[in-house]
Amino acid sequence: MDSNVSKKTNSHNFFKLRFNQKKLGISVKNLLKQELLLILDLYQHKLKVKIEPKLLTNLLAAKIAVFSGKSSPTSWQNYCLRTSSHLAQVQYLPIIYSCPLGMSLAANLEQSPQTIMEQLAYLLTSKDDLDLERRQLLTEIVSSGWINFYLDAKLIADWLGRSLFWSQSNGINQLQLTARAIDTLDPTPTKLFPAQYIHARCCSLLRLGARENLITLADNQAQITQPESIPWLDREHNLWLSEIAEYNLLQQLMTISDSWVDNSDCRWSKLALNLSQNTAIFLADCRFLGEVKQQYPQKAIARLGLIALVQFWLEKILVEKLGVAAPREL
Repeated sequence: MDSNVSKKTNSHNFFKLRFNQKKLGISVKNLLKQELLLILDLYQHKLKVKIEPKLLTNLLAAKIAVFSGKSSPTSWQNYCLRTSSHLAQVQYLPIIYSCPLGMSLAANLEQSPQTIMEQLAYLLTSKDDLDLERRQLLTEIVSSGWINFYLDAKLIADWLGRSLFWSQSNGINQLQLTARAIDTLDPTPTKLFPAQYIHARCCSLLRLGARENLITLADNQAQITQPESIPWLDREHNLWLSEIAEYNLLQQLMTISDSWVDNSDCRWSKLALNLSQNTAIFLADCRFLGEVKQQYPQKAIARLGLIALVQFWLEKILVEKLGVAAPREL
């Protein structure tokens, strides 16, 4: 995907796509499916073409994914420079979802991916047919056949808030687990021990955050009850989570949320290990005590919120998908 996103930078088309914020749940992919449906409905209506329903289903089900490149696409850097955005100075990769839309439609429509994307770019930059809500999503049409969605700070903050709220009502009930099935869980699977260790580490750090009066935990010692709404954004509406390790962890959490909502038949053990590996880097690079707590307490709380989401998803995957114990202490 890396090479396709960065090709032909002189033919990129950025535009603001208005989207229905009310439909934003814990799966960003599901939101973008809805936006793609609107785009393709517009495309079929305006150009009098017919897209096979089966192709449309397959396209929306499997081919929207987080772009996992290691550096910002040249097109994004050029866009920031043209718009005099402060993001031009940011070295990390913005969170991007990509879909090979033109390449997927080319055979069905008997047109080249380049032609399809040029038609889409014309429709979407000259019309306002997708005016659903006041929120906007920066979207990019790439002539090589890709459509890219750039998640801004407000959208990411909304997603984080909704995910944390959802986790509070969908966590594992430890009392029911103890009474019903804890004896059936494998306590020490060798390959998954890194995920178990990070899960226990997250539980320990949440308790530490509570002792430091940054957060208050529920009786189960896993859910944050105070503050009720974590301050994900600063006064300038920038994310407190702006380090490379934080963005990599956000990408992992979004991928897992998408897979869980879709009930994907994926390698959950790989997802758990990837999440634990990225969390280990985050914990090493992004502290919440000391100078951070004293000078930027909101940043410290935001990092604890991220730790709470990691703990939640590791427990869900280990217990419900892999049948493995998720110890809260080691």
